[in-house]
Amino acid sequence: MQPNLEVNRAVGGVDKIKFYNWKVSGRPGALKMLSKHDLRINDEYQRTANNAKILSLAKDWSWVGCGAIVVAYRFGVYWVIDGQHRVLAALRRSDIFEMPCLVFDVASVTEEARGFLDLNTKRKPVSTLAKHKALVTAGDEIALFVQHELDRLGLRPAMDTKTPGTIQCFGWCMKRAASDKDAFTKVLEITTEISNADAVPVRERLLDGLTYIHHNVENGLFDSRLAQRIRAKGAVCLFHAANKASAFYGKGGEKVWADGILQEINKGLSKRFEFSR
Repeated sequence: MQPNLEVNRAVGGVDKIKFYNWKVSGRPGALKMLSKHDLRINDEYQRTANNAKILSLAKDWSWVGCGAIVVAYRFGVYWVIDGQHRVLAALRRSDIFEMPCLVFDVASVTEEARGFLDLNTKRKPVSTLAKHKALVTAGDEIALFVQHELDRLGLRPAMDTKTPGTIQCFGWCMKRAASDKDAFTKVLEITTEISNADAVPVRERLLDGLTYIHHNVENGLFDSRLAQRIRAKGAVCLFHAANKASAFYGKGGEKVWADGILQEINKGLSKRFEFSR
């Protein structure tokens, strides 16, 4: 892909950087291989280390995943700005001696801490959709299964929550598919069906509520009478019922949403559906 040359073009004969007064701080860092034992962590500004995360990185080390540790060189000492969990994980392994580091010369701990803030507040976290795409490309079993089901049902990814025929909750899909593939498929199928019929996107709140009903009402969504009532009520009606229950109880969660949905389903029925527990 060719770079966009417009970004380098002058404005009225004046260099764009000067014209708009764009700023730059510090100087470029230098890539160095440093002993893991020479890397220090400053508790003044660093987050409290997460032992579970350290162990997870140590047990399944990836050099690509490690990338480069961002380091500040101050008065002869190398201080970790970004990558403390990776460094602490490397210290637990006897087969790792040096780590790739991007080293910046800094004059003070204030400048060092500012670098930490710049890295951790200006960097956008990976979205669940981007993570899902990466997992599919990497051949992850659950991600591939989820993508297959989405493709089969004709669901498209979306960044908004308004477009019919779309789904946004990839984190929910990965979690539910990993827990119970059959239940995930059954709930996704009927939710997609009623959402398409009402020309609305597939919503996580409805998926959650119907999942709870599937697991806690006798025969779940395999009960043809229950499935028929769900289709008759439709996605919009059941979604509003879930919201109404949430407002009534002053909280959310799959059980609350399921309660609202089931109350709506039971309206006018002499033989009502009940939670088994």
